[in-house]
Amino acid sequence: MDLLIFFTFGTFVGSFFNVVIYRMPRNESIIKPRSHCPTCKTSIPFYRNIPLVSFILQVGKCANCQGAISFQYPAVELINGLIWGWAFYTLPFPEAVIASFLSSILIAIAWIDARIYMVPLDLIIAGVVVLLFAVIFGILSYSQVLWGIAAGVLLPGFMMGLTWLVTRRQGMGFGDLQLGLILGAWVGPIAMILTLFFASFLGLVAWIVISMVKGLDRDRPLPFAPYLVFSAISIFIVSEYSTTLIDQLIML
Repeated sequence: MDLLIFFTFGTFVGSFFNVVIYRMPRNESIIKPRSHCPTCKTSIPFYRNIPLVSFILQVGKCANCQGAISFQYPAVELINGLIWGWAFYTLPFPEAVIASFLSSILIAIAWIDARIYMVPLDLIIAGVVVLLFAVIFGILSYSQVLWGIAAGVLLPGFMMGLTWLVTRRQGMGFGDLQLGLILGAWVGPIAMILTLFFASFLGLVAWIVISMVKGLDRDRPLPFAPYLVFSAISIFIVSEYSTTLIDQLIML
């Protein structure tokens, strides 16, 4: 029952962050006006704005103009629902709250970066606020946070500087360093190092596949935040089920 309740609540949180993903890059208020179709601008009544359900019943189309609804909306709602449901079913309540809210913020960051190659500072600040609450209430230790920040900022910063010296190109953006601060503080230093390795591997695979499809372009930009976020959340979840020595180190 708890799983279903928090899954449902998570989908509504995802619905809110869909608004954030759409409006924040456009410098629009995330509160007003109420949700509306981006095509015909018609306001969406509450009974047509039920996460996942409305998309399915309307077959992915606006009820007014029949314009296609982006697959982003059900995807973000479903991912948030699954994470919230898992967190409150698996973790102690305080840890579940932090993991759920932080994951929702991170998913929004990843989605925006994938679309427009930008990590919004407002969402970074929101993530920092969540982490501060986690430290204040003893959910995260000071040592984990500080060492995690060092791994999440200094290591990629060193890699970025080295890349610039060798190639005269900026391999990562400063938004990625800000994101590394949040991820490192959350998952700790060892898990952050694994996150950087896994994210770099996924990014390299994606770049190769894109180059095979669209042709080789050494200057083609690749958003890094989606790979960082996916890697960090995946490692965090896997670490909850592991018993090996290296996985115990992850939780330090």
